[in-house]
Amino acid sequence: MDLTGLLGPSRPLPVQVRPVAGESTGSFVRRLGRANGLDLASFLDRVGQGEASKDPEQVEKYPQYIEMKVNAAGRTYLSVLSGLDVGLLQRALPSLADDLLLPGTGPAMWQWPWEAESGHLVPWCASCGYRRQVSERVWLMSADCWQVCGRHLWWTDDSRGTDPEAVSVAALAECVAAHRDRLRLQGKFKSAGEELFADACQVMYQWWTYAPDTLVWVQRAWTAGLEARSARAVPLVVFPEAVKLAWLMLRFEQAGLRTPQDRGRWLVRVQRQADVWDVDFTAGKNALLQWLERHSRPAATHAEAAAAGRRRLVLAERHNRIAARAGSLQQRSCMPHA
Repeated sequence: MDLTGLLGPSRPLPVQVRPVAGESTGSFVRRLGRANGLDLASFLDRVGQGEASKDPEQVEKYPQYIEMKVNAAGRTYLSVLSGLDVGLLQRALPSLADDLLLPGTGPAMWQWPWEAESGHLVPWCASCGYRRQVSERVWLMSADCWQVCGRHLWWTDDSRGTDPEAVSVAALAECVAAHRDRLRLQGKFKSAGEELFADACQVMYQWWTYAPDTLVWVQRAWTAGLEARSARAVPLVVFPEAVKLAWLMLRFEQAGLRTPQDRGRWLVRVQRQADVWDVDFTAGKNALLQWLERHSRPAATHAEAAAAGRRRLVLAERHNRIAARAGSLQQRSCMPHA
């Protein structure tokens, strides 16, 4: 019987691997194991006790489908094996955050739950990997079910076994611009900006459901090499409008004016923008009305909001009751999942 998992490792493995920022724990441990000639099933014996498939080939596929969880002792084992301190591992691997560990202070344990709590498993841009001399596939824990690489203009997502594996957005200038605008929104307004983007995405997904044959969205899907009506295409084809809508939502929140007349004027502003986008406003009106209803009461008085500062925007009361402070875009939105 191999007692390593019970007694704990005493020294780092001979070959060290640097984690990628945002990498899933499962992805990192598989890379660390392979660098040292160990398949994933064999490596797991070194980081504690748990249950996995009896078939090593099936275990090897785990990181692309599910995330690995460990308890505090298991995280310490991983720190020893990787030669990296716990703090560095936590900063690089989101699933090692204290609030995402398995409960308990007992012996080292690991699990592979079927659903990731903190987001989606999305492949890292292969061009970034090549640049960093990382030859193996790396899986990120992403708040979105997709990622945009602004450097190499690739869109990757959590779809499995479908072509193309990664989508080039080089020919979609509006998507590249939207990516930069979203980073600006998030950089200036932190979590409020991210939550408004999450709301905007859910509104646009509903909008697409009622108008999937909108020409601008169909053309984007075709340019990206995707089926226009596929679920995979939706986040990409509505991305530019989602970012612009998030900025419009931000202006509504900043104004702090919530009377029926104020909401009506905001709707007219969105309608004008929809005309510019060449998107049918009526298809998205119900979702917009639902968003307005959930943002009908501010969370703070005008004086409190001013004291918080423009970059520390306090969102509407009902939004804050519904939306989570962390997790996936769906969880961080006050809108129902489309």
